[in-house]
Amino acid sequence: MKAFYATRYGGPEVMQFGEIPDPTPGKGEVLVRVHASSLNPVDWKVRSGIARPITGFRFPKVYGNDVAGEVVGLGPGVTTFAEGDRVYGSAGILVGHPGAHAELAAIAAKGLHRIPDPMTYDDAAVLPVAALTATNGLRLAGPVAGKKVLVNGATGGVGHYALQVAVAWGARVTAVCSSRNADLAHELGAELVVDYRSHDVASLHMQWDVVFDTASTLGGVAARGIIAPGGAYLTPLPGPGAIGWKLLNAVSGGPRVIIANYRGLNEDFTELEVLIAEGEVRSVVENAFPLDRAAEAWALSQMGGARGKILLRVP
Repeated sequence: MKAFYATRYGGPEVMQFGEIPDPTPGKGEVLVRVHASSLNPVDWKVRSGIARPITGFRFPKVYGNDVAGEVVGLGPGVTTFAEGDRVYGSAGILVGHPGAHAELAAIAAKGLHRIPDPMTYDDAAVLPVAALTATNGLRLAGPVAGKKVLVNGATGGVGHYALQVAVAWGARVTAVCSSRNADLAHELGAELVVDYRSHDVASLHMQWDVVFDTASTLGGVAARGIIAPGGAYLTPLPGPGAIGWKLLNAVSGGPRVIIANYRGLNEDFTELEVLIAEGEVRSVVENAFPLDRAAEAWALSQMGGARGKILLRVP
């Protein structure tokens, strides 16, 4: 099969497009003919080797956590899907499973969900990691109806979903993004938009009940002063500082520090699909690439600043 794969851990130079052997689904896995995938920071972070004790040292490795495609084979013990089913979900690259930037992928059945009609493969491929990270993070923060929520990186992958879900759940949202994306942030429901290039949110002398740092650029020091008493700080990309702050605040009684993670239960997919069907949430895709131009998609993702999600189509 054709794939965009890594020959070792490292930077962009370790990736190449070419032929590798077709995967075979193991116990509890299904073989998916991939129609579309998308990019998330976790893809190039795993490629760098930060999780190598878990992801292992067997190469070539295919990355790409988001997957949308058609079931074309079943591994032993799989009864929840049949050949021909349209599915989407997470490949689980963070725990060492092969990814979806390839023509075929062997994916754990428990990580997949049927694509509802009339959702297309493109529609489904951009949702899993980013949209479900956003919804689960806000769920962990507790009810947000009537509360003030700040979303940092509000027009990025996780951010543009977090903005919309917070609004759908009744929050008053402040979006932090570039001035280029201010109109988009307002369209998605933000009451106030702050251009991070010209304003430091700490200088606004405002406080929010929930600060969702989807870009993970605020950090604990900057966020501490803008979180209202009893409030929460959320990050999908926790570094040592955020984890240390979480442990310290658990003892000292400071703001709750929440790791906004992908959960991916069937109920999570269903909840998200309802928000989409009711018009409360939509995906923004400004950039789409075919699989043989995956290197460009990865470079754009790592550069940052893309509006919404970056889509990868597999012919």
